[in-house]
Amino acid sequence: MRKAVPEDIPGIMNIMDSAKTDMDDPDWFVADDEAFVRSHVDGDGFIVVAESEMNSIAGFFLVKVPRLEENLGTFLDFTEEELEKVLVMDSAAVDRRYRGNGLQGRMLEAAERMAMPGKYKYLMCTVHPENKYSLQNMQKHGYEIKRTVYCYGGLKRHILLKKL
Repeated sequence: MRKAVPEDIPGIMNIMDSAKTDMDDPDWFVADDEAFVRSHVDGDGFIVVAESEMNSIAGFFLVKVPRLEENLGTFLDFTEEELEKVLVMDSAAVDRRYRGNGLQGRMLEAAERMAMPGKYKYLMCTVHPENKYSLQNMQKHGYEIKRTVYCYGGLKRHILLKKL
C-alpha cells in the first residue's frame, strides 16, 4: 500500500472503468474522469494504491479534501468549523482478479493512517444502500450510517461517518 504517483493514473483509470461495468447495479459506483483522479494525485486529496506482485495496480482508494459545495458534512448540518475537519473517503475499487482478498479494507486502513493526524476529525463517505459489500466493509471499520439522501445527480446514498 502506498500513495499514488502520476504514473499510476492509467492503472487506476483501468480499474475504475472496469468497476463501473462489473457492479451488480450500475448505480453502485460513480466513475470519475481522469482529470479528477489526476487532481487527487496532485493535491486535492490523495489516492492509496495496492500493488500486485507484478507491480500493477490491484486496487485504489481515493480520498478527497472536499470543497464546501461537496462536503458531506452539509447533509448532517455541520457547522463551518466542523466542515473544515471533514475528509471524504470518496471511492474505491479493486481489480476483479484481486477481489475477495480484503484489499478494500486494507486500503481504507492505509488511507486513514495517511490522513493528516490532528487536522481531520470526521471521515465520511457515501455508499449505495444495496451495495452490501462496501457497506459492510465501512461499518466493520467504524463508519456509521447517519442519513440516507439523494446526491450525485439523484442517486440514493447512505451518508456514513466515523469520528476520530
